[in-house]
Amino acid sequence: MTFAARVAWVVPPEPIRGLDHLGIQAPCITLYGQLLPGITNVTDRARYYSFHPWILRSFDKRYKTKTIEEFCRVLRRAECLFTLIAIRHARKLSDTDEGRHGKALVGRNKLLRVDEARDFSLDDYARLEGPHRYFKNKLGGLGQYYFGPLRDLRILDHSPEGAGYPPGYDRKRGCSLAEAFANGVPEDAFFNVLESPSSAWADLDELSSFCPCALRNNRTELERLLDLFLARSEAFQRDGGLVRKASLGLMLDLAGRSSTRATGYSFERILRGAAYSETLPDGSPWQVVPAFQRVQRGWGTYQRNELLSLAMQGLFAAVLRAIERDHGGRILRTADAADVAVSLLPSLSDKLPLPLERVVARIRTDLPSLDDWMNPKHELEHGWRLNGAHLDDHQLERIASESVAILLALLARGVGDYPYNDFELAPEFFDPGEVHLLSFLQRFRNEWKGLSVEEWIRWLAVHWGVARHLRVALRKLRGERRDTFRIRPLEREFRVIEAPAPTYTVPRVSQSVQILRDLDLIDYDVEGAIVLTSRGQQELEVCRGS
Repeated sequence: MTFAARVAWVVPPEPIRGLDHLGIQAPCITLYGQLLPGITNVTDRARYYSFHPWILRSFDKRYKTKTIEEFCRVLRRAECLFTLIAIRHARKLSDTDEGRHGKALVGRNKLLRVDEARDFSLDDYARLEGPHRYFKNKLGGLGQYYFGPLRDLRILDHSPEGAGYPPGYDRKRGCSLAEAFANGVPEDAFFNVLESPSSAWADLDELSSFCPCALRNNRTELERLLDLFLARSEAFQRDGGLVRKASLGLMLDLAGRSSTRATGYSFERILRGAAYSETLPDGSPWQVVPAFQRVQRGWGTYQRNELLSLAMQGLFAAVLRAIERDHGGRILRTADAADVAVSLLPSLSDKLPLPLERVVARIRTDLPSLDDWMNPKHELEHGWRLNGAHLDDHQLERIASESVAILLALLARGVGDYPYNDFELAPEFFDPGEVHLLSFLQRFRNEWKGLSVEEWIRWLAVHWGVARHLRVALRKLRGERRDTFRIRPLEREFRVIEAPAPTYTVPRVSQSVQILRDLDLIDYDVEGAIVLTSRGQQELEVCRGS
């Protein structure tokens, strides 16, 4: 008997740049997720929380065919029309402040290309295929961005009849929001344009009440959305609603402080610094009412974890880039990363032989005070210089030095025995083999206690640097078939692919600020600083009193 041999090549996973190459941002993401439940990094506008329930309710009332295909057709046309109305309204008013109108609306970048001089067909942009398609996801922005948060808030849910049916809306929360939206808009006119084979831009003028800027004029809808985001009604006080209310209230409190203006810092940067230090930019204490104290501490813990994450990313990136610069992009063993790391720190040459404990004690006396967080030598300022740093050859020593300075400052400042006490996290979330504030504290007290500074840096460069990255990349390759290696194991060598720049996570603050503005609680003054509106001051007092 003969056998025919067949040879085939295994297609390798496609390399991607990926994120979180050390697997150390997960605690940060979990923390800000608990601080702002119901708001994500892609839920930018408050009015979608009422618009999407309204679309579902209107589809239920107006259309006899209830298939998922028909719903997708209606939803996609509705999302396109919603965005086009905002674009048209801003242009009609000659208003360049897109934060009031079309900013971050679904499909906006594609729909900005619609020619105002000619009639348009919604189908050209809403169809599932074609060069002008506004969105790839079958369920548009609802499916890609808003369905998850709306489901978590118990406003929408999957159909009990299965995946082949349109989503459902809650008959209490969802219906209330849908009816409130309908209270201030001409529904029939909207659906007339939606079903028209072609429309003129002038047809959108009578629909201007759909523009996000009109939310503040629809008092019923505005009240229902305030009930949602600020957990003013019992229906939205569960599932993290009270924590969301406290976090948004904390942001309103910060916006109402005159000392936050004219600093040249973004609102997010001020929130990070003020929560970390419990001090306002002018050096005065940021004292908040009891209702905000837990989330204020929580944001401070989040920022402390961010500094740990950023510093390890910075050291890892500097080591990889130095391997490219000084070693032809190759090392023979992961242990060689230790030599590279130490070579990047001539600024610490006098401290390298000393015991880590002694250096930490000395730094504790030399650090700027915690409340002096705009001082260039403060760990927060080290962090801002490190965040997104360009990995130029002549900057690597500085990046490594900034990274180690942050780590030493965190050890010198110290953290509590259980720094995550203000969060609801299971103990098993904090695997001692992972990188987080708890393992950082425990290793300092135990494993690192007898090390010199040089030995400690060597340990970090290998165990929490190159070796850790290889484990994370192998895990993603095995579990997700994604090649995220930034230094790849080859035969008898490790070769650098790319050094990823150190970055902070994106903690939903900009989305929260936009939502607060949509709700007419904050605005910008002539200098571009965030200020409270009169309505914002009223709601802040309500939040403070809870």
